[in-house]
Formats: sequence, structure tokens, C-alpha cells
Amino acid sequence: MSQTIDPIPPPPPSAPVEATEPPRRRRGLVAVAIGVALALVAGVAIFALTRNDTAEAQPLALAFEQGQSQTYEIDQTIDAEIASDVFGSESISMDVSQVVGWEVTSVDGEGNATIEVTVSEVSGSVNGQPIPTDAASTPPVEIVIAPDGRVISAGGLALGGAGQTQGFGFPGMGQVTPILPDAGEEVSVGDTWEKDFSQDFPFGEGTIEFSATSTYERDEEVNGRTAAVIVTDLTVPLDFTLSFSDLLETLGPGLAGATGAGQLEALEDASIAYGGQGAFTQTSFVDLDAKELLRTQSEGTFDIAMEFSGIPGVESAGTIDFTGDFTQDLELQS
Repeated sequence: MSQTIDPIPPPPPSAPVEATEPPRRRRGLVAVAIGVALALVAGVAIFALTRNDTAEAQPLALAFEQGQSQTYEIDQTIDAEIASDVFGSESISMDVSQVVGWEVTSVDGEGNATIEVTVSEVSGSVNGQPIPTDAASTPPVEIVIAPDGRVISAGGLALGGAGQTQGFGFPGMGQVTPILPDAGEEVSVGDTWEKDFSQDFPFGEGTIEFSATSTYERDEEVNGRTAAVIVTDLTVPLDFTLSFSDLLETLGPGLAGATGAGQLEALEDASIAYGGQGAFTQTSFVDLDAKELLRTQSEGTFDIAMEFSGIPGVESAGTIDFTGDFTQDLELQS
């Protein structure tokens, strides 16, 4: 809406520029590369509900039908710091709300649903600057969700961040659906299960890996519907490389508009190696009868190292450290 594009602007350069720094154009290319990197990694309400535990074992799953449509509101915040040899240290603060539409375009024989995600409304700010009014005009993106809630593909990148349809955000924020038991497995309140899985990353080398531990905590009434409350702790170790040439070949000119960055063609031979880890806790509410996601609340931390190479005129752009906290809340509107 499965994190992390919106036009997340690159952080402003630290002033003043010292004489030992690269020339203006070289710094400009580094700024563009960092802007794209932040778009990728930028890019998780307390509810008083009636508790109604039950000991009856039952299967938990999500069910999708071709043509099915849903509307969700997503609220996201990021409070972080980015540190580099090029720009020094900068703070990043994001608070964004989006209304996104999900339309199921197909369901395969295993129940995996391909969903087209579009944004109809975006509001909020990044570093105190309002999100541009055209942030909701980015093209739709396709995501794939399994019946057990795994986001198998988040439009090629980690779904999340301000500009959900472009699939950019902190790797892991795209896992907006709960991690449920294997198909047909019956569980009761109090049961716990573990899963390790991967999410596709087609723009370079490697995959986005997840390790999840989920617990069926209780049943609650949500707007008159009985929902299973699933709490999942996820860790996302990062070990993959983004190739700008692969990214540009797939997203083309649309990437520049989505990131607000120019000069992207000059970065065709550049790459970013990602390391570090994200960790977050997710509480999801799943309608037991309709097998539909009603609400998800997530919060977590990330500590990401991005190593740049291949930027023209700069032998090494060095390593960018990106650390902080995020929240992401999703709620069904219709």
C-alpha cells in the first residue's frame, strides 16, 4: 500500500561546504543517490476493545477473490538520523497519511493474490515540508500476498514510506499483513508459530529476508466483527545490493518523479550495498469469518548501513548510516 514512492526529498546538505569536499556536480550526484537510498529505506492508536478469548482451535488465513476491492488508510511516522562523510549528520522526520485502494487482479491455485495498489490521497510532511500535492498521482504497483499473510512481492521494492504505490520504504515495512499459520493448520488462543521467508528483490542481488514469531493472543470485537488478534515479532537482516541500472531499466523516467531526484541517468553504473537490520512488532486484527485484514499496528527500529559505489567523479561515496524508529498503522475503510 505489504512498505516504504513518494517524493521523500533527499536531506539538505550540511552547510557550509568545505573546500575538501567534492565539486558541486559530484556532490549533486551523491545527493541524488542518497535521495534514492532514503526513498528505499525511509521506506510502523491504542484501541480499547472487548476481550473475548476462546479456546476453540481453528485455521487462520486470509482469503482473496478476483475483483475484490478494499480501501485502507495508512499512517506512518519515521524519526531517524542519517550520517555520512559527505553530508555529516542530519535528522529526518516523516509523518504521512495515505488512503490506498487494493484490487485483487488474480488469485493462483495456491491462493496467492496479486493485488494492484493505488494511492488516492496523501497528506503529511517530511522534515516539516508538506508532501507535494501530486504525491498520490504515481502509477499503481502490484504486490503478491499469500494466504498466510506473507508479502511475497512488494512491487519489487519494500512497500512503505510516503508514496505507497511505488513500493519504497524501509525494507520490512511492506509486511503489512499478519504472519499466519500454514494453510489448514488449526490454532487456539495462546498458540505460537515461527516462520522464515524471503521477499523478492529484482533490482540487484539478494533478497529481503524475514524471521517471524507470531502468537494468537485473543479474540476481540472490531466494529461488530469478531477478529483474531495476532502479535508478530519480525526481524529483517539486510544483505542485498541495489543496481541503479536494473532500477532504471524497470522503473524508467517514473523513478525521477517519484523520488524528486534528477540526474539519475548519470548513476546508471552506481550501486548501493545494504547491511544492518530492522526489527518491529506487529499487532493485526483478522476477521475470522471473512478472512479479511481489518487493522494492523506496527512499530520498530532500524539500523541500516548503505555503501555507495560507482558514482561518477567520486572514487567512493563512503557509507551512509541510517538509524531510527518507525510506526505504521493500517485500517480498513470499506
